[in-house]
Amino acid sequence: MKPLLIACTDFSPCSELALHRASDIAKRDETRVFLVHVYDPKKVKGAGARGSDEEDRRGWDEDSMHQLREARHRHFGHLADTDVQYDAIPSAHPSIEICKVAKETGASLIVLGSHGRTGILRRLLGSVAEATVRHAPCSVFVVREPATRS
Repeated sequence: MKPLLIACTDFSPCSELALHRASDIAKRDETRVFLVHVYDPKKVKGAGARGSDEEDRRGWDEDSMHQLREARHRHFGHLADTDVQYDAIPSAHPSIEICKVAKETGASLIVLGSHGRTGILRRLLGSVAEATVRHAPCSVFVVREPATRS
């Protein structure tokens, strides 16, 4: 069986870079891919257009799955449909879910982006990449955003 790579996205420009790198690795190493988006369901709030929190979450799930399908075709279209899975996972703890998926699937590599925040921003927002590196059951490739010049 082909090895499995977990490719993580939050649909940010940094995640796009990570997915591009994951695509290169998958093509080179002939791996299967599990494309994952973890989101905090408590932070999913609509503008009141849909109504209840459950309806807002259902809408978010549908939107996330649509974006994952687009990312799958954009970055992993060169792989057979059977070699690419994708899922949107509701959880307030992305790193825990990413590591759980990696363990359950026997993944050999996790690829994710890092915004490279430091100082107070990192303390306030946490670091999914750092927590994933610390707890992952396999190797983790962290793709950094290019530094911006002032």
